[in-house]
Amino acid sequence: MKRIAAYILLFIFFLHNTGFDQLLRIPMLVVHYKEHQQRNHQLSITDFLCIHYLLPDDGDNDDDRDMQLPYKTIDVNLLHHAFVPLAKSITVNRQSQHMPIAINYPVLRDYHLPEPALSSLFRPPRA
Repeated sequence: MKRIAAYILLFIFFLHNTGFDQLLRIPMLVVHYKEHQQRNHQLSITDFLCIHYLLPDDGDNDDDRDMQLPYKTIDVNLLHHAFVPLAKSITVNRQSQHMPIAINYPVLRDYHLPEPALSSLFRPPRA
């Protein structure tokens, strides 16, 4: 039961954080992988993903097909809404008297600061 709940939560997370149009492009990924596998029977799925997502260009002159793969282009039209249920606005109408507080900080000079080299066990030699 925990595994099913984990899968459901993972599915909801991916749907929320991923554009649904990218998920609709997954069948194009499978079709394009089969096209590459017909040309090269030794090609594995990890090699295919490395060629198309990690390397700059695979050199097979199908850039228009490559750009149809999921997560190859960035969709900036994705809109996220933050919704806080039962949020109430609280207004405070208190009139407070502000009294300035004077704090006198001591003025630190370099000759008041301790020298860590003189108080350590391994000191520099004295002349």
